[in-house]
Amino acid sequence: MNSQWIEEHLTPYLPAGTDLSVYCRPLDSEEPVVYHERVLPSASLIKLPVMSAFFRKEKEGAVSFSEKLRITSPVEGGSYYKRGGAMATISELIFHMIVESDNTCTNVLIDRLGMEAVNEEIRCLGLTHTVMQRKMMDFIASRDGRENMTTVSDMGRFFSLLSEGRAVDAVRDQRMLDILSQQEDNCILPAQLPHTVRVDHKTGELDGIYHDCGLIYAPSGPFIFCLMADGVSDEPRLFYGLSYFTRAVYDELARSQG
Repeated sequence: MNSQWIEEHLTPYLPAGTDLSVYCRPLDSEEPVVYHERVLPSASLIKLPVMSAFFRKEKEGAVSFSEKLRITSPVEGGSYYKRGGAMATISELIFHMIVESDNTCTNVLIDRLGMEAVNEEIRCLGLTHTVMQRKMMDFIASRDGRENMTTVSDMGRFFSLLSEGRAVDAVRDQRMLDILSQQEDNCILPAQLPHTVRVDHKTGELDGIYHDCGLIYAPSGPFIFCLMADGVSDEPRLFYGLSYFTRAVYDELARSQG
Protein backbone atom coordinates (compact mmCIF):
# COMPACT_ATOMS: atom_id res chain seq x y z
CA MET A 1 0.00 0.00 0.00
CA ASN A 2 1.21 3.52 -0.80
CA SER A 3 -0.09 7.09 -0.89
CA GLN A 4 -1.46 6.52 -4.40
CA TRP A 5 -3.55 3.61 -3.11
CA ILE A 6 -4.92 5.89 -0.38
CA GLU A 7 -5.70 8.60 -2.94
CA GLU A 8 -7.54 6.14 -5.16
CA HIS A 9 -9.52 4.41 -2.41
CA LEU A 10 -10.29 7.23 0.03
CA THR A 11 -12.80 9.29 -1.97
CA PRO A 12 -15.86 7.03 -1.58
CA TYR A 13 -15.42 7.03 2.19
CA LEU A 14 -14.77 10.73 2.80
CA PRO A 15 -17.71 13.15 3.19
CA ALA A 16 -17.67 16.17 0.88
CA GLY A 17 -15.78 19.14 2.31
CA THR A 18 -13.70 17.04 4.71
CA ASP A 19 -9.91 16.93 4.45
CA LEU A 20 -8.01 13.96 5.85
CA SER A 21 -4.41 13.28 6.81
CA VAL A 22 -3.35 9.63 7.01
CA TYR A 23 -0.38 7.79 8.50
CA CYS A 24 0.02 4.03 8.16
CA ARG A 25 2.98 1.84 9.10
CA PRO A 26 3.03 -1.92 9.61
CA LEU A 27 5.41 -2.60 12.50
CA ASP A 28 7.56 -4.79 10.27
CA SER A 29 8.13 -1.86 7.88
CA GLU A 30 10.54 0.99 8.55
CA GLU A 31 8.90 3.47 6.18
CA PRO A 32 5.38 4.76 6.82
CA VAL A 33 2.85 5.75 4.21
CA VAL A 34 1.89 9.38 4.83
CA TYR A 35 -0.91 11.09 2.94
CA HIS A 36 -1.80 14.81 2.98
CA GLU A 37 0.35 15.71 6.01
CA ARG A 38 -0.69 18.96 7.74
CA VAL A 39 -0.25 20.60 11.13
CA LEU A 40 -3.71 20.57 12.74
CA PRO A 41 -5.27 21.35 16.11
CA SER A 42 -4.60 18.26 18.19
CA ALA A 43 -7.82 18.26 20.22
CA SER A 44 -7.53 15.44 22.79
CA LEU A 45 -4.54 13.81 21.08
CA ILE A 46 -2.47 16.23 23.19
CA LYS A 47 -3.38 14.04 26.17
CA LEU A 48 -0.95 11.40 24.90
CA PRO A 49 2.22 13.35 25.78
CA VAL A 50 0.58 14.39 29.07
CA MET A 51 0.28 10.70 29.93
CA SER A 52 3.83 9.98 28.76
CA ALA A 53 5.20 12.89 30.81
CA PHE A 54 3.70 11.42 33.99
CA PHE A 55 5.09 7.97 33.29
CA ARG A 56 8.55 9.51 32.77
CA LYS A 57 8.30 11.59 35.94
CA GLU A 58 7.14 8.50 37.86
CA LYS A 59 10.17 6.58 36.56
CA GLU A 60 12.43 9.44 37.71
CA GLY A 61 10.79 9.43 41.15
CA ALA A 62 9.42 12.96 40.73
CA VAL A 63 5.79 11.84 41.14
CA SER A 64 3.93 8.87 42.59
CA PHE A 65 0.88 7.44 40.89
CA SER A 66 -0.73 7.07 44.33
CA GLU A 67 -0.43 10.81 45.00
CA LYS A 68 -3.86 12.38 45.41
CA LEU A 69 -4.85 15.63 43.70
CA ARG A 70 -7.91 17.77 44.27
CA ILE A 71 -10.39 18.25 41.44
CA THR A 72 -10.53 22.00 40.85
CA SER A 73 -12.14 24.17 38.16
CA PRO A 74 -14.09 21.33 36.49
CA VAL A 75 -14.87 21.70 32.79
CA GLU A 76 -17.19 19.81 30.47
CA GLY A 77 -16.16 16.55 28.90
CA GLY A 78 -16.05 13.45 31.07
CA SER A 79 -17.43 12.17 34.35
CA TYR A 80 -15.28 14.39 36.61
CA TYR A 81 -17.19 17.51 35.51
CA LYS A 82 -19.50 17.10 38.53
CA ARG A 83 -16.82 16.06 41.02
CA GLY A 84 -15.34 19.44 41.93
CA GLY A 85 -13.56 19.31 45.28
CA ALA A 86 -13.10 15.53 45.25
CA MET A 87 -9.71 13.86 45.51
CA ALA A 88 -8.29 11.38 42.98
CA THR A 89 -4.96 9.66 42.54
CA ILE A 90 -2.71 10.51 39.62
CA SER A 91 -3.25 6.96 38.39
CA GLU A 92 -7.03 7.45 38.35
CA LEU A 93 -6.72 10.82 36.64
CA ILE A 94 -4.51 9.40 33.88
CA PHE A 95 -6.92 6.52 33.30
CA HIS A 96 -9.96 8.77 32.92
CA MET A 97 -8.02 11.34 30.85
CA ILE A 98 -7.35 8.63 28.26
CA VAL A 99 -10.22 6.16 28.47
CA GLU A 100 -13.08 8.66 28.58
CA SER A 101 -10.99 11.67 27.45
CA ASP A 102 -11.91 13.54 30.63
CA ASN A 103 -10.95 17.21 30.28
CA THR A 104 -11.10 18.04 33.99
CA CYS A 105 -8.67 15.23 34.80
CA THR A 106 -6.36 16.48 32.07
CA ASN A 107 -6.31 20.02 33.43
CA VAL A 108 -5.60 18.84 36.97
CA LEU A 109 -2.68 16.79 35.65
CA ILE A 110 -1.36 19.71 33.59
CA ASP A 111 -1.49 21.90 36.70
CA ARG A 112 0.50 19.29 38.63
CA LEU A 113 3.40 19.15 36.17
CA GLY A 114 3.14 22.49 34.36
CA MET A 115 2.62 23.04 30.67
CA GLU A 116 6.34 23.44 30.01
CA ALA A 117 6.98 19.95 31.42
CA VAL A 118 4.54 18.56 28.84
CA ASN A 119 6.31 20.45 26.05
CA GLU A 120 9.63 19.13 27.37
CA GLU A 121 8.18 15.62 27.07
CA ILE A 122 7.05 16.39 23.52
CA ARG A 123 10.60 17.41 22.64
CA CYS A 124 12.00 14.33 24.38
CA LEU A 125 9.76 12.13 22.22
CA GLY A 126 10.90 13.90 19.05
CA LEU A 127 7.43 15.14 18.12
CA THR A 128 8.67 18.04 16.03
CA HIS A 129 5.31 19.55 15.03
CA THR A 130 3.46 19.03 18.32
CA VAL A 131 3.01 21.74 20.93
CA MET A 132 0.82 22.37 23.98
CA GLN A 133 -0.25 26.00 24.37
CA ARG A 134 -3.48 25.78 26.35
CA LYS A 135 -5.46 23.62 28.74
CA MET A 136 -8.62 21.75 27.79
CA MET A 137 -11.70 23.85 27.04
CA ASP A 138 -9.73 27.12 27.18
CA PHE A 139 -11.39 28.63 24.15
CA ILE A 140 -10.22 32.15 25.01
CA ALA A 141 -6.64 30.97 24.53
CA SER A 142 -7.67 29.23 21.33
CA ARG A 143 -9.26 32.41 19.95
CA ASP A 144 -6.07 34.28 20.85
CA GLY A 145 -4.09 31.87 18.68
CA ARG A 146 -2.73 29.63 21.45
CA GLU A 147 -3.77 26.23 20.17
CA ASN A 148 -2.46 22.72 20.76
CA MET A 149 -1.14 21.33 17.48
CA THR A 150 0.16 18.07 16.02
CA THR A 151 0.44 15.97 12.84
CA VAL A 152 -0.29 12.39 11.83
CA SER A 153 3.45 11.73 11.56
CA ASP A 154 4.05 12.89 15.12
CA MET A 155 1.23 10.69 16.35
CA GLY A 156 2.58 7.83 14.27
CA ARG A 157 5.98 8.35 15.87
CA PHE A 158 4.42 8.34 19.35
CA PHE A 159 2.72 4.99 18.77
CA SER A 160 5.88 3.64 17.12
CA LEU A 161 7.88 4.51 20.24
CA LEU A 162 5.26 2.92 22.50
CA SER A 163 5.12 -0.26 20.42
CA GLU A 164 8.92 -0.57 20.55
CA GLY A 165 9.24 0.24 24.26
CA ARG A 166 11.25 3.37 23.47
CA ALA A 167 8.96 6.16 24.70
CA VAL A 168 9.78 5.80 28.42
CA ASP A 169 10.72 2.13 28.84
CA ALA A 170 9.30 -1.24 27.85
CA VAL A 171 7.31 -1.82 31.06
CA ARG A 172 5.81 1.66 31.27
CA ASP A 173 5.11 1.84 27.55
CA GLN A 174 3.13 -1.39 27.79
CA ARG A 175 1.16 0.04 30.69
CA MET A 176 0.28 3.06 28.54
CA LEU A 177 -0.81 0.78 25.69
CA ASP A 178 -2.97 -1.20 28.11
CA ILE A 179 -4.73 2.03 29.14
CA LEU A 180 -5.22 3.00 25.49
CA SER A 181 -6.75 -0.42 24.78
CA GLN A 182 -9.68 0.53 27.05
CA GLN A 183 -10.65 3.62 25.03
CA GLU A 184 -14.43 4.14 25.18
CA ASP A 185 -14.82 6.11 21.93
CA ASN A 186 -14.71 3.38 19.30
CA CYS A 187 -16.58 5.03 16.43
CA ILE A 188 -13.80 4.83 13.84
CA LEU A 189 -10.68 2.64 14.09
CA PRO A 190 -12.23 -0.43 15.79
CA ALA A 191 -15.81 -0.03 14.57
CA GLN A 192 -15.72 -2.31 11.49
CA LEU A 193 -12.89 -4.62 12.56
CA PRO A 194 -13.44 -8.10 14.01
CA HIS A 195 -14.22 -7.84 17.72
CA THR A 196 -11.24 -10.05 18.49
CA VAL A 197 -8.80 -7.46 17.11
CA ARG A 198 -7.22 -5.31 19.82
CA VAL A 199 -6.92 -1.59 19.12
CA ASP A 200 -4.91 0.74 21.38
CA HIS A 201 -5.97 4.23 20.36
CA LYS A 202 -6.89 7.79 21.25
CA THR A 203 -9.43 10.10 19.66
CA GLY A 204 -9.68 13.86 19.55
CA GLU A 205 -12.59 16.14 18.74
CA LEU A 206 -13.24 19.85 18.31
CA ASP A 207 -15.79 21.73 16.21
CA GLY A 208 -15.14 20.62 12.63
CA ILE A 209 -12.31 18.30 13.67
CA TYR A 210 -12.11 14.60 14.46
CA HIS A 211 -9.02 12.43 14.92
CA ASP A 212 -8.36 8.78 15.73
CA CYS A 213 -4.83 7.40 16.05
CA GLY A 214 -3.56 4.10 17.34
CA LEU A 215 -2.10 0.64 17.02
CA ILE A 216 -4.19 -2.11 15.40
CA TYR A 217 -3.19 -5.71 16.18
CA ALA A 218 -4.24 -7.28 12.88
CA PRO A 219 -3.68 -11.06 12.58
CA SER A 220 -1.60 -10.36 9.45
CA GLY A 221 0.65 -8.10 11.52
CA PRO A 222 0.13 -5.08 13.79
CA PHE A 223 0.14 -1.64 12.20
CA ILE A 224 -0.03 1.97 13.30
CA PHE A 225 -2.89 3.90 11.76
CA CYS A 226 -3.59 7.60 12.29
CA LEU A 227 -6.45 9.64 10.82
CA MET A 228 -6.82 13.39 11.34
CA ALA A 229 -9.80 15.10 9.74
CA ASP A 230 -10.88 18.71 9.50
CA GLY A 231 -13.74 20.40 7.69
CA VAL A 232 -16.08 17.93 9.40
CA SER A 233 -19.75 18.92 9.19
CA ASP A 234 -21.46 15.52 9.42
CA GLU A 235 -19.91 13.41 12.19
CA PRO A 236 -22.13 10.33 11.79
CA ARG A 237 -21.28 10.15 8.10
CA LEU A 238 -17.58 10.68 8.90
CA PHE A 239 -17.65 7.86 11.47
CA TYR A 240 -19.33 5.56 8.98
CA GLY A 241 -16.98 6.43 6.14
CA LEU A 242 -13.70 6.35 8.05
CA SER A 243 -14.57 3.17 9.93
CA TYR A 244 -15.07 1.42 6.58
CA PHE A 245 -11.92 3.06 5.19
CA THR A 246 -10.04 1.62 8.18
CA ARG A 247 -11.44 -1.80 7.31
CA ALA A 248 -10.38 -1.34 3.67
CA VAL A 249 -6.80 -0.60 4.81
CA TYR A 250 -6.92 -3.56 7.22
CA ASP A 251 -8.02 -5.87 4.38
CA GLU A 252 -5.44 -4.47 1.94
CA LEU A 253 -2.59 -5.01 4.39
CA ALA A 254 -3.81 -8.56 5.04
CA ARG A 255 -3.93 -9.21 1.28
CA SER A 256 -0.49 -7.72 0.59
CA GLN A 257 1.13 -9.52 3.53
CA GLY A 258 -0.63 -12.81 2.93
